[in-house]
Amino acid sequence: MIRVLLVEDDPMVAELNRMYLSRVPGFEAVASAGNAAEALDLLRRHTVDLLLMDIFMPGQSGIELMREIRRQALDVDVIFVTAARDAATIDRALKLGAVDYLIKPFEFERLKQALDRYGETRRLIRGGQVLDQTELDKRLAGRATEGRKAEGLPKGLDRNTLEKVVKAVAAWQGPSPWFTAEEIGHQVGISRVSVRKYFEFLSALKVLRMEPGYGTGGRPVHRFQFQKGYLREVQTFL
Repeated sequence: MIRVLLVEDDPMVAELNRMYLSRVPGFEAVASAGNAAEALDLLRRHTVDLLLMDIFMPGQSGIELMREIRRQALDVDVIFVTAARDAATIDRALKLGAVDYLIKPFEFERLKQALDRYGETRRLIRGGQVLDQTELDKRLAGRATEGRKAEGLPKGLDRNTLEKVVKAVAAWQGPSPWFTAEEIGHQVGISRVSVRKYFEFLSALKVLRMEPGYGTGGRPVHRFQFQKGYLREVQTFL
């Protein structure tokens, strides 16, 4: 069993990653950390094989944490799961030895691919066998696309509509800082269902914080709050 430490400051995202991880055979989450200091402490107290780690965290970033892990020569691998998409950050992560790099938001199948490939490579290298060039090339071929910069928006999202939604949530002047997809839909002129797609994207980038709730009849009516500090994460899409 491959033991995984989740390093993510957003509890809801951490829980989502934990749920995804539970769907991949051969992997188990042993603990979660919300910042670099907590992660280092858990690494000393638990046997961990792999970190699923964000880059944007309070205090030290994921890149700084990985540098410290390398400085201390800790025997652990890293897969970054982050909204950081600039080429310089991706380059630093790969040069530090990240085995994969997933840009939020991503689909479960992409994470499963990363974990399956990591598991296969780990079993091959730690199995003590002698590798020939053909087998080694096959295992390394998957890394060719890891540093590639993601292009455009997820399928089904429109740049102009995204800009309208971002402006609406940034300018929200309701009775409380919380708003619903229906309220923003009225302002933007699109349906609640359409707004939810953009809200899911913005939540993955941490531009929005979600609070689950229910309306009349038990229908899910989640509330959202704009997080100005993460606005830069969506600006490359606008």
